[in-house]
Amino acid sequence: MSEERTSIVRMNGKNYSSWEFQFRMFVKGKELWNHLDGSSMVPADPIELGSWETKDAKVVSWLLSSIEPHMVNNLRSFNTAKKMWDLLRRIYHQDNSARKFQLELDIGNYRQGNQTIEQYYSGFLNLWSDYSGLVQSKVPKEALGAVQAVHNESKRDQFLIKLRPEFESVRFD
Repeated sequence: MSEERTSIVRMNGKNYSSWEFQFRMFVKGKELWNHLDGSSMVPADPIELGSWETKDAKVVSWLLSSIEPHMVNNLRSFNTAKKMWDLLRRIYHQDNSARKFQLELDIGNYRQGNQTIEQYYSGFLNLWSDYSGLVQSKVPKEALGAVQAVHNESKRDQFLIKLRPEFESVRFD
């Protein structure tokens, strides 16, 4: 995973959503997602077991190398990638009002500061993507288009408001 590793953000506890998406795509690309989604059960046949364990160990090693070192000890007692994956999801996935509140606070406090426009935009989009995904997941299908339109306008406004003063002319164009 060393060459692919550079494209997967390291999970630090606060960026679970981004990390989970990137890690899921990576493992799917390696055709081993079934070790995390529960569809690949530990085989009873000893011959199949060896191959299954080797594949599971690959997923475990990728998982462990994509999280902060202080998190690794929490996973030592688990013997499969699926069990580790489930624990991380249980601890860090927040699909609730506390997570929504935290994202609203983070978006409200996010400023360009000394970041380049590209860095600022990327960071802003990451926060906004997590927030809109959380909010829009609870919207009925019939109303989703309207909610997305409102969110896109709000996203644009939030982004422009927090640019450095030298971008003042962009705010009014």
